[in-house]
Amino acid sequence: MRLRRTILLIMVLLILVTGESTPARAAAATEVEIEASLLEFDPVSKVYKATGGVKFTSGDFRLQAETLVYNQEADFLTAEQGVKLQTAAGEWEGERLEYSFRGEQGTLTTFSGKNGDIFISGTKGELSGEEILVQGGSFAKCELPTPCLKIKAGQVRLVNDKVQVKRGWLYVKNLPVLPLPPLTFAIDQFENWPQLEVGASSTRGYYVLGKMTHEVNDQVRLDYGGGVGSKKWWNVQTGMNWDLTSDLVLNSTLTWEEYLRGKASLTYQWAPVQFRAAVSRDWDEVTSGDHSLSVRGPLTEKSNLELNYTSSFNEKTNGMHRREDYGLQVNGSWIPGFTLGGGLYFGQGDLKTNYLNGWYLRTTWSGGIKLAPTWRMQVSGEARWQEGIDPLWVSSQVKLGKDLHCFNLGLGYDLLDESISFNLGFNW
Repeated sequence: MRLRRTILLIMVLLILVTGESTPARAAAATEVEIEASLLEFDPVSKVYKATGGVKFTSGDFRLQAETLVYNQEADFLTAEQGVKLQTAAGEWEGERLEYSFRGEQGTLTTFSGKNGDIFISGTKGELSGEEILVQGGSFAKCELPTPCLKIKAGQVRLVNDKVQVKRGWLYVKNLPVLPLPPLTFAIDQFENWPQLEVGASSTRGYYVLGKMTHEVNDQVRLDYGGGVGSKKWWNVQTGMNWDLTSDLVLNSTLTWEEYLRGKASLTYQWAPVQFRAAVSRDWDEVTSGDHSLSVRGPLTEKSNLELNYTSSFNEKTNGMHRREDYGLQVNGSWIPGFTLGGGLYFGQGDLKTNYLNGWYLRTTWSGGIKLAPTWRMQVSGEARWQEGIDPLWVSSQVKLGKDLHCFNLGLGYDLLDESISFNLGFNW
């Protein structure tokens, strides 16, 4: 049969056959549509051969190629030359595709494509249902011929919007910079992708800092990383984020930087109200830390009201110093790009570093403005006010940021320490 630009609808219905002496056979039903410049059908072998602008459709399985052979009885196809495949798992391209509809398995050579916001390539992609195993794969967030940032691995598995990497390396252009342990992370949460930062500051000197996130499963994520600096600075850190339920989240971190520090928080979201309990410890020559409780809920469309309580302590050489602070604070985004906060607090105790006793006002600010399409100025800080004394400045920083496509550049100034910092980080 020879037809010019023919559309043929093929319905194959195989019925499960059973009997006393006949073993059961697996049945399959596949509805397909083929469009091509030239289409041939062999009624004996039940094989279709199509050439020239081939389009093959079966549900959400959509294929384009120059040549295609489809065996109706085996429910198996082979496509070659400019293969373009679209499935529920993404959009893929390659030179040759072999695919079985019965097993929902196939192989696409010279594999490349897109899943969500990431671009993937490899020598071969093995399709199994909605799962894809890429051999000799690499993936990046941009589709440049030589991406600024990419991850190359001997094996990359895509399953349930997750990327699983084995034997991987982090590349800057074509330069390998960081070996990666086995990792699992989401394709749509780039803040959890491997991070690497280089910079300079008054406390660290010239430094390099790295961080990786591993998704153990849909509920648990592990963080670990570290850094070194020229001023005999070094840092090691690890952490866990655990979604105990859809509304209850546990966060914990453990850091060594001059001494051991630990933090943990438990957050419960009872919409629209959020409850949070947190604890922190610093194990220096003496132990210090605090416990806090907070309840936050919406006040207006652009603001929220927060009730806070904090209990702090510090084991001084002359005895234990303690204090308590509690108050009510309003935070809002009344100015575009900025979050402002103001609250009335009462504090008491003999631990006075960055604190005031009696009633005082606490103000906070953070945010930034865009100076140009790729330039941004950011500020953040906190001050505490009490009648009759000078303001107590807890923090005050300003930072100039530059977007360099796959990198971000930052130049910061700390108004309290009067120190300058510089950093260059990844922008996945």
